[in-house]
Amino acid sequence: MDQFPDFYRKHYRLILTVAQQRLGTTADAEDVTAEVFRVAWARHDDGAQLTLPWLYTTLRNLIGNEYRRQGRLGSFVSDAGPILTSDDSFGPATDEAIEVRRALRRVSTADRELLYMAYWEELSRAEIASILGISAIAVRVRLMRARERFRHLLPREEDIHHEEVISDGRA
Repeated sequence: MDQFPDFYRKHYRLILTVAQQRLGTTADAEDVTAEVFRVAWARHDDGAQLTLPWLYTTLRNLIGNEYRRQGRLGSFVSDAGPILTSDDSFGPATDEAIEVRRALRRVSTADRELLYMAYWEELSRAEIASILGISAIAVRVRLMRARERFRHLLPREEDIHHEEVISDGRA
């Protein structure tokens, strides 16, 4: 019996969610997800085994291709402003969400990837380890360090209060 339909059903939602979080739009996410599973089908058709780490790596590569495509497109229409002006992948734009987005943009790519996998995609340490090709202990250590670096980029409560006092004109 063909195992590809089961593999597709099991992993489609995760791959689509990750793509949408990374790309910000449903249309781009659906296109990349379709391409991921097209490549997976070709690999399956050739007799290769399909695994979540392989699928995730394929997704990351295709997202990288999409970033480069968007960058090239942006250079052609630079007078129109940034191509990706809104990022609705985190939900409503509350003040806290805006600060989290800003901090995420400032962490390294490796830290951002790890934080996404652990907290937005809710992958287990074992799954992250398998995807990255490292041990679960290494994931734990890297995640701890990434959280610490991320935490330092978030505004402290007293900084927010100070900004509110200044903007209100009250001391």
